[in-house]
Amino acid sequence: MKAIFIIALLFGMGCRAQTPIKSLYEDDTDISGAYYKDLYNDLDNFVGTWKYTDGTTSLTITLEKREMQVFNNGKNHYYADFLVGEYKYIENGVEIINTLPRLTSNIINPWNFNIVGNIIVGPNSQYCLNCGPNDRKVVLGFNDPTRDIFGFEPEMIFQRADDGSTQKLRLIFRNLGSRMSKFGETTLSPYTSYNIPFGEYLLVKQ
Repeated sequence: MKAIFIIALLFGMGCRAQTPIKSLYEDDTDISGAYYKDLYNDLDNFVGTWKYTDGTTSLTITLEKREMQVFNNGKNHYYADFLVGEYKYIENGVEIINTLPRLTSNIINPWNFNIVGNIIVGPNSQYCLNCGPNDRKVVLGFNDPTRDIFGFEPEMIFQRADDGSTQKLRLIFRNLGSRMSKFGETTLSPYTSYNIPFGEYLLVKQ
């Protein structure tokens, strides 16, 4: 039994030696085989179901943390922690889009979720110019499965905005790109926006 324990311990040490752990927040290197870990648990602050409500219009977003996901950027492969999410948008009492059920499906690749990313920003970042020393934001990519707008680069920027004991998230949903025609085509996408309107939302944890 002791021999088996020693072999298992040596095997575990060997695996760790082959997979250097880097800080997801502080390290912007690109080392093949490394694990970019959420060492300070910043992503945990955004996990949960959050809801914005304005009369009969609402936006519900559920975010989950997925640890040590395999990622390949075309040049190197490594591991990283991610936030993944899905959403439901109701406008004037009518459900416009609902992708929340996808969170219970067997999706392996984090990039196949409609909200995904792991960019953590703090003070001195262009995303966080007025942040305090302990403030953190996360920047996530967005996808609308019913509207492919070529050239658009949508992103969701989340920041904790707690009010006393009420946990809240401030969301800025914006687009950095512009509509373009695909290569070999002359027509633009018929859409100029997604099912969720761009703008700022204050969501309360459910």
